[in-house]
Amino acid sequence: MSEAIENLSAILVTLRNKLLVIAAVLLTGVVVSFNFTGPLIERMKIDLLPEGAKLVYVSPLEVMMLQLKLSIIIGLLITLPIIAFYAYRAISRRYSIKIPVSIGKGQFFFLSISVVIMFILGVAYSYFLMLPLFLKFLYLDAESSGVTATYSIFKFISFIATTTAIFGLVFELPIVLTFLTRNGFVKYSTLVTYRKHIYVLAMFVAALVTPGADVFSQMMVAVPMVIFFEISMVIVRVIGVKNKVSKTDSSLS
Repeated sequence: MSEAIENLSAILVTLRNKLLVIAAVLLTGVVVSFNFTGPLIERMKIDLLPEGAKLVYVSPLEVMMLQLKLSIIIGLLITLPIIAFYAYRAISRRYSIKIPVSIGKGQFFFLSISVVIMFILGVAYSYFLMLPLFLKFLYLDAESSGVTATYSIFKFISFIATTTAIFGLVFELPIVLTFLTRNGFVKYSTLVTYRKHIYVLAMFVAALVTPGADVFSQMMVAVPMVIFFEISMVIVRVIGVKNKVSKTDSSLS
């Protein structure tokens, strides 16, 4: 546990030193993407608003704040690879003697393509499969109670955007966990030990994504996360785990 805290401290120090770069990329992403949020909102309304439901805005600045939130989400997604790179470099420097991590150009290209493909698959799963069924279920449930579905445009589109982004990142788990375990940054046994904690974290994320929703709605978001985590664990185990830290330590001793 103390080692994990030390690693986190090293990452935070590195990110603090690179804060200007991260902030510049984030700001650029927000400013550029803001111009495309209007058509994006219209596309989400056409694709995912259940037939018979209506969208309203309840404050004068609601649509503009929604555009800003979407642009911030896009900016954060653009910035995440840079943050991940700095975090990786901080840890690899920390273990420069113990863990000789080396990635050739071919491996780096394959890893980059895999990350993009898995993110797109996660977005597609959320946007085209899970969200249509989920939103339709909620609409029919409300309609059966004699309630007219009138959604706040900010909350409706925010839910779609946040859920889609989260599942895009969730689908990165097989790549991230495989990379971490094979290079000795995280032990497979550690993931197994903290499996229940990860389940709780999935429920917490689901509660944040679906504020005010019932437990069933939260489970519809959390369960796919847990299932994909378990799929990631199987992939990690099949591909193989290299506990380089322990091997190196034993040879040094």
